[in-house]
Amino acid sequence: MGGGPEQKPILIVGAGVSGLLLAQYLRKAGAPFRIFERDADLATRGLGWGLTLHWSLPALRSLLPEDLVRRLPEAYVDRAAVEEGRPSTFPFYDLSTGELRAKTPPAPESQRIRVTRDRLRRVLATGLDIEWEKAANNVQTGPDGTVTVTFDDGTVCEGSLVVACDGAGSRIRGALLPDQQRHQIPVRVMGVKVDYAPDEIEPMRKLDPFFLQGTASQNDSYVYFSILDAPGNSPEGNGGKYTCQLVVSWPIRDGFFNHRSPIPFPETDAGGIELMKKFADTWAEPFRTLAHRIPDDTPVKYLTLHDWPPPKGLRTTGHVALVGDALHPMAMYRGEGANHAILDVLDLAELVIEPQLLRTGEHPTATSDDGGDDPLRTALDRYEDRAVARARPAVLASRQACLDAHRWSRITEASPLLSRRAMHLVFEESDLSEP
Repeated sequence: MGGGPEQKPILIVGAGVSGLLLAQYLRKAGAPFRIFERDADLATRGLGWGLTLHWSLPALRSLLPEDLVRRLPEAYVDRAAVEEGRPSTFPFYDLSTGELRAKTPPAPESQRIRVTRDRLRRVLATGLDIEWEKAANNVQTGPDGTVTVTFDDGTVCEGSLVVACDGAGSRIRGALLPDQQRHQIPVRVMGVKVDYAPDEIEPMRKLDPFFLQGTASQNDSYVYFSILDAPGNSPEGNGGKYTCQLVVSWPIRDGFFNHRSPIPFPETDAGGIELMKKFADTWAEPFRTLAHRIPDDTPVKYLTLHDWPPPKGLRTTGHVALVGDALHPMAMYRGEGANHAILDVLDLAELVIEPQLLRTGEHPTATSDDGGDDPLRTALDRYEDRAVARARPAVLASRQACLDAHRWSRITEASPLLSRRAMHLVFEESDLSEP
């Protein structure tokens, strides 16, 4: 089923989850490809975020070779909890009172898993020859259909198709759509990773073994707690401790937390920890104590939130596809970005790669001899239509979920913050509320 001997490789720019998943699919199909990553190695970004994979799991399993499907538990945040049959309900709390506001029905391992981005990438990188420290800055499609990628180090590479998996700040998206700017969401985010002894983290694990979140009804501060690593995940046992990610966010608005003007990012890590603990002073247990146990010298990651709902009728040019955050960067308050990235890979495989680059074994041309349409570009148009129809409402719903998370009066069952996660949503720009 692989491409013909003269077919140029498919060029994957970015070795995140979507880029690695695409590479594994192409490897399984026997198609020529090369994969490039701007970082120096897999360890550059550290442990990273926790990811919940749910409605994308059938797609993930179908794209991977069977040996990697069997290895997915290596990426779980707490393998022992999964083996014990402890499902997550992703509860949402009023941080001010400790009252449970909402939760999801329990789901088995076959339908929902919680993984770390870092360990999932390590599984997906198995057997791949990733070309490191290769930051792409431009792409051009020639008259014969060959697409050329230019890198910061001055090198170039030619292929039959370029798949941009280069993240929310995608330079390839910027080159193709220079007039499109990301939207800044009026919320500030800071996060830390903290190691807790089992007895220290047990009050949280009693509420949920993997993840919980909440908003303070008294002041609209928001937090989520996520397990990233557990003692039973490796022979080393993570030093006998649980690694937990705490992410705190607050609205950029006058009057929040009794401040006349919006609270800026602290200038130092110590200042960030101090601000977290000031918020936590107003929270109920166990949230208050978990936050107060953060060591004062813990590094803090500050994040300015942006999103970009891909416009209806989006059309890029040439033999280039945008995938994952390069196509639909979204806020994390519905936890669906990785799920949509996985579906992007499946849609690209079904609509573009299989019919145009695997079955024919021919190198596609930009125009036929009689001046007709470019079949590969036509297939890419179909991919964009499908992916945008699915992802644009998700970006908008995630923005609204973010805004609602910082306005207690809006947190109802109808809010996208609490509503059911689904592959296909109905959510229009007119549904967005003001910040």
